[in-house]
Amino acid sequence: MSGPHQAGGPFGRPGRGKAAVLVPLAGASALTVLLGIGVYAFASSGGTCSGDKVITLDVAVAPAVEPAVSGAAGRFNADRNPVSLGTGAATPEAGLQQRIGRGGARCAKAVVRKADPAAMAALLGGQSAGRTDRVPDVWIPDSSSWIAMAGRGRQPVKIETTRTSVARSPIVVALPRTLATSLKERGITAAPSWDNLLQAAGGTAGGAVTKNQMIPPGTVRLLTPDPARDATGMNALIVTSILLANDPNKESIFTGIVRTVRESVQPTVQAQFARFRPQKSGKRPIALASEQAVWAFNRTGPAEPAVALYPQEGSLSLDHPVAITTTDTARRNAARMLETALAAEETRTAVRGLGFRTPDGKAPDSFGTATGVSPQRPRELPAPRPAAVREVMQAWSRLSLGIRMLTLVDISGTMVEPIAPGTTRLQATARTAQGGLSMMANDTELGVWEFSTKLRGNQDWRELVSVGPLGERIGSATRRQLVLSTLGALKPKVTGDTGLYETLTAAYREMTRTYKPEFGNTVLLFTDGKGNDDPGGPSLRATLAELRDIGDPRRPVQVIMIGVGRNVDTRELKRIAEVTPGGVYVAESPDQIVKIFLQALSNRIGG
Repeated sequence: MSGPHQAGGPFGRPGRGKAAVLVPLAGASALTVLLGIGVYAFASSGGTCSGDKVITLDVAVAPAVEPAVSGAAGRFNADRNPVSLGTGAATPEAGLQQRIGRGGARCAKAVVRKADPAAMAALLGGQSAGRTDRVPDVWIPDSSSWIAMAGRGRQPVKIETTRTSVARSPIVVALPRTLATSLKERGITAAPSWDNLLQAAGGTAGGAVTKNQMIPPGTVRLLTPDPARDATGMNALIVTSILLANDPNKESIFTGIVRTVRESVQPTVQAQFARFRPQKSGKRPIALASEQAVWAFNRTGPAEPAVALYPQEGSLSLDHPVAITTTDTARRNAARMLETALAAEETRTAVRGLGFRTPDGKAPDSFGTATGVSPQRPRELPAPRPAAVREVMQAWSRLSLGIRMLTLVDISGTMVEPIAPGTTRLQATARTAQGGLSMMANDTELGVWEFSTKLRGNQDWRELVSVGPLGERIGSATRRQLVLSTLGALKPKVTGDTGLYETLTAAYREMTRTYKPEFGNTVLLFTDGKGNDDPGGPSLRATLAELRDIGDPRRPVQVIMIGVGRNVDTRELKRIAEVTPGGVYVAESPDQIVKIFLQALSNRIGG
């Protein structure tokens, strides 16, 4: 590596090679030094590093680079490595002094094991209590983002991040080769923006809009490895957060992106590529993957190879940092010596043989059209701060929760008023709710009530579809199909008033009673915004008191209230929002309703 890892060694230590100590000297001083070197060389050449004199370093490494790290450890172990037992750096001279002064020295060897980065981050963050787990002395995850995540635990292990990186691999967009060829023939650039990628995958556009012709919207399905388990997925979310940094609608746009990503999550990168099959119609899969993963996949000779595209704004890389996790002084000194071996040219050669770039960005000779990746150095975004990594992943954990929602639709007489030419408030609400179903996976739990006044005897509301998984079959149809048809068949009660208080109280009670912690539990209310006008119903004061009584901080139910149309009176709704976690929004046009829904969901980011 460049900088401190050249002749001076890491952190400015003297190099270990003989050339570093053979300097021109004269007379007795030269003889003394040369004799000293001879004694050291003789002592180092005999015996083995074993028994009670050995310090064994436990090195946990991300699986993809394990062969290169094991090779470096083998070379490290082949040499007796004298280790300073004090606070100073480990040097040959220090080892010689130990031999002379103590009649023998401690030596070090490294034992390498594969370790899943996500599991190790949980362990080092104090979030894992597995009986077989053990804290290593040296940790080499595939991304620095895992080190940031390990630091969020309640009792994290102290981790020292060194300047050494074993390998780099930028995150790219992987396309089936036939799709990439087709786009190229149509004159579509090979360097899409992240914004275009999200639009093409059916998500919410971000702030990196480009005028170039790119992948047509709605033509592809974006596949992403699980951000909670895979550094590629995690860093892809971080990229979008970086690019949205100055967008005033950042949180709602990011929420839409998370919902898009959630519906396309795959357990592993390999599972993504398993979907790359020749096909003639339908949305084509495209995957977020590391450059090395594309290279490795193509070397298996698949029927549908992958081609890596490099987003024009830049990307983040899997940087494989070397981190020291032991607090023992001798082990830390030994770890620094191993760090030197990991930065050696032999290790770099091995890394390139595995399809990685070296830390300086140099690509393997095998990169090119045949392997689907470019040897040119891609543009890189600045590495995020650890706090930014934790913030993004906290948002992911909250926003990616399954949705459990009871939707309340006002069918009172004023819902027949127009909100757009040829479209009433009720029609706009129903169509938007139908369109919103495309954002929801089959494990989303959804139900629908309609409300006005006296829909069932004196009751102001009526259940149309019970709350349950959209993919669940109800008779001959799924709940999703039933919800779609129900919303399409909604009719206003022209003579009906708005029994808002009774309906909302009943819905809030029901969702609190049936609360499920693995979901974000929500009551979504669409109303005309005229307030409650049920003369026989409860008062606002009584309603607020009952809502306070129902609410349980341990079983939080979010209440999203959307007034549809112009001249919406939100005063009563805001009073209700003060006693229930949620908010009040006004949609003056149909296209605003989806944006408002995403904005409301983004409130989860703040907890």
